Amino acid sequence: MGKFFVICFALSLLLAVAPPGAAASNEDCLSCHDDSELANSRGISLNVDPEVFQGSVHGENELECVDCHYELADVEDFPHEAPLERVDCSMCHDSEFEEYIKSIHGKAFEAGDESVPVCSTCHGTHNIRRPSDPESSVYPINLVDVCIECHTDTKIVAEHDMASPEKIRAFESSVHMVALKKKGLSVSASCNDCHGTHTVEPADNPDSSVNRLNIPKTCAQCHQGIYKTYLESVHGQDYLEGNLDVPVCTDCHGEHSIKAPANPESSVYSTHIAEICSNCHEDETLTKRYGFAVSRLKSYLGTFHGIASKMGDTKAANCASCHGFHDIKPASDPSSSIHPDNIPKTCGTCHPQAGKNFAVGKIHLSALSESSKGADFVEKFYKIAILGSVGGFLVFIIVDLFARRRRARKAKTD
Repeated sequence: MGKFFVICFALSLLLAVAPPGAAASNEDCLSCHDDSELANSRGISLNVDPEVFQGSVHGENELECVDCHYELADVEDFPHEAPLERVDCSMCHDSEFEEYIKSIHGKAFEAGDESVPVCSTCHGTHNIRRPSDPESSVYPINLVDVCIECHTDTKIVAEHDMASPEKIRAFESSVHMVALKKKGLSVSASCNDCHGTHTVEPADNPDSSVNRLNIPKTCAQCHQGIYKTYLESVHGQDYLEGNLDVPVCTDCHGEHSIKAPANPESSVYSTHIAEICSNCHEDETLTKRYGFAVSRLKSYLGTFHGIASKMGDTKAANCASCHGFHDIKPASDPSSSIHPDNIPKTCGTCHPQAGKNFAVGKIHLSALSESSKGADFVEKFYKIAILGSVGGFLVFIIVDLFARRRRARKAKTD
């Protein structure tokens, strides 16, 4: 620290002979702060690396230290008093500040919350770079680490009743994170693409980008084609009317844990789709409210396709194989994959020889006597035939055993 005081003393002599009112230059400030050992009373480093600052967006634009630390603009007696006021970024970034102060983070900041992220938490201090710079802390590939640092801090999570760290960390193995980190695709969704940048709001806020009614639009930023298809579907039509019960992207794909459909851990992996669809189509409240058919999962699992799928056959037809994915439409719609005119083509995807009568009759058979009399008769006939055959064999075996025993006794007496 002796070096520090010698330098600062020399600086104070220099400033003493400087023209009255001349503000300290960056060189003046760095003559003290370019010291790796310089720290405040709490042990926090006050070192500023000249090369790091020069490579920052502020250094590139030739900003002076006193442009941000404005209270030093008229100071002539150095070393200056400490601590300094928090830097007010809104002096230059007023529009960003207006967005931030209205967000969940900004509101907490105004309330005096010390743990809430401020500008420097995400962007850095003397090392701030443009978001498009791969070295920037808010570059898409790097931003996840910045957000995760707070959102997996158990103390902060407990104090603010936030989502569990496990739920947040699930993003690290998601298809989006794999694309960001392992494949280096900076266009893949990062935290701010879904939650916003300075405008982050809780999901229950109607203005939040992750509010239920805004999720399809948020996902559409990258998946525009799928969004368009979804809007034309039976689900999309209800969504456009503001129906809160209708499934949106996250209901099927998940939130932070989204994985590629080909991944066995994905919620939309072929053998999991029936279970996902049943979340709504087995819900008694929804079936009564909208009048759609009940027991869809049960009736599917009783079919060859359902049994094969449950046993792990990824090629067995599931809900999406017949009804579609994002383009689900009612059977009455001529463009629906399950419209009577289109069923041969739909079934033909797996069964090339499927003809006009290939899928005649009911597909989901929940109550046979009501949905298909023919199938009900065949089922009852086979039950009677099987029980009769098995019963007949049992009677035959019992009679045969009785006869053998009687013959054996007779043979002994003779």
